[in-house]
Amino acid sequence: MLKYLIVLGAVSSFALARPQGTTNANYIPNEVEKQQNVAAKYKFSSDINDHISDLTHQRSEERDGLALKGMYSYSDGYYKRTVHYVADENGYRVTGMEAVPLDGPHVNLAGTASVDAAAHGTHLSYKIQSVPIEGALSKVVGNGQDNVVV
Repeated sequence: MLKYLIVLGAVSSFALARPQGTTNANYIPNEVEKQQNVAAKYKFSSDINDHISDLTHQRSEERDGLALKGMYSYSDGYYKRTVHYVADENGYRVTGMEAVPLDGPHVNLAGTASVDAAAHGTHLSYKIQSVPIEGALSKVVGNGQDNVVV
């Protein structure tokens, strides 16, 4: 019985926390919102290259009023996937997608990882170097029956 009360309480909390009146598909913005949307302008980008675990993530987006265009790309070492999109008075649409096979992942415990980000005329960039440690990377702990790798 207690678990049913907990679930009922959680569902009620989520329902009450939902913004009221703004999730309706027929929502019509007021005049101030319309003016803000027409005047909105921004541009940002981010680029993460992890040459330690062979992972990448890129994203860029630009908005000029009601027109928005952007792309995101990521790889897991096996594929690099890229998606281009636009959003405007006709809604959100994917304008191009590609998946390029890779021959990895190639883990390099002595590799580097870098992050670059730009937004509102500000640029952030940093790079880290992995320092491999000597010895075992894990050990088995247990009594012989219920072993755990840590």
